Amino acid sequence: MAPEAVPAARATRESGRQTRKALFDAATGLFLAHGESVSIAQICAAAGAHPNQVTYYYGSKEKLFVEVACAAVLRAGKRAEVDAANALTVGDYTEKLVGSLLGTGAPSVEIFVEAMMMTGRRGELRGLIADTLRTLHASGETALLRTLVRTGWQLRAEIDVESKAFWSAIFGLVIQKTATGESFGYSLEEAVAVIFATLQIPDAVLSRSMD
Repeated sequence: MAPEAVPAARATRESGRQTRKALFDAATGLFLAHGESVSIAQICAAAGAHPNQVTYYYGSKEKLFVEVACAAVLRAGKRAEVDAANALTVGDYTEKLVGSLLGTGAPSVEIFVEAMMMTGRRGELRGLIADTLRTLHASGETALLRTLVRTGWQLRAEIDVESKAFWSAIFGLVIQKTATGESFGYSLEEAVAVIFATLQIPDAVLSRSMD
């Protein structure tokens, strides 16, 4: 490559990264607000891009949706851990964790559930979902291990199974909410009770200090 062509190539790559990010950021806001029904035209209008750039950078709107959904649920999981970090008891910890995921984090969890359903029709997208689930489960194992060490809570099954059970319960509750159109605001207590039952946390453990 001629020396004068190097800056031009770098500028082109940087422009491409900026366009890709603009599309991703615009799609994130729109998908979280409206779900997968958002059109390519709406995304491009918000990103200042052209429809063919969605195909160029992401392959399809569906792949862009799945990438956005995976990133969103991972952020929601991390946010939930932060929100629960100052809990005083196991019960308080679980309530704050679930409250975050089904409260401010609900739109992120909802579009991830939608993305999981989509991969049933788009097998080529399953890898993204599988990788994200592995990350969620691994993070859940770490969180559970920290709780076990601090409280002496004994699990009924292997820690990886418990982590999967937690996330399966969260996804199930979100599917229920989506199907009924109800808000979690009034039923958070019931949602937490479902998680307690799923993980079989004894009442004696719920009141244990997290210190």
